[in-house]
Amino acid sequence: MQTKVAKLKVPSLFLAHTKTELNEKAMEYETSVPVKGALKNNGIEAFFSTVVAAKKVELKKLEKFANELLTITDEDRDVGFKHVFQTRITKETTGERIRSPMGMFTREQTYIDNDAQLLLDHLNNFYK
Repeated sequence: MQTKVAKLKVPSLFLAHTKTELNEKAMEYETSVPVKGALKNNGIEAFFSTVVAAKKVELKKLEKFANELLTITDEDRDVGFKHVFQTRITKETTGERIRSPMGMFTREQTYIDNDAQLLLDHLNNFYK
């Protein structure tokens, strides 16, 4: 990761399946990207400054997070939910490894459209 990905001159997205386990000591679910070997304890997400999660969220919940990066369509209204990127942790997701630099996403931007180009554009604007 440090020898190849860190040297890339273009933004990179890593897509991965997650694993959720109950931490009985903390009484919360913890979500991470399972990997083998030395990275097992840290997780692959430890190498990235921004980690978002793809979620399926009911529109009723999304209404509290209206922002310019979230568009609810008539099709979304027909089915009652939307696939989104979650950019910040919430009280229900404290065991997940979602993170970003301070100020990158506002509270209202906790959920944004599940659109990789929109996400990359937001990252580029933040770092410029």
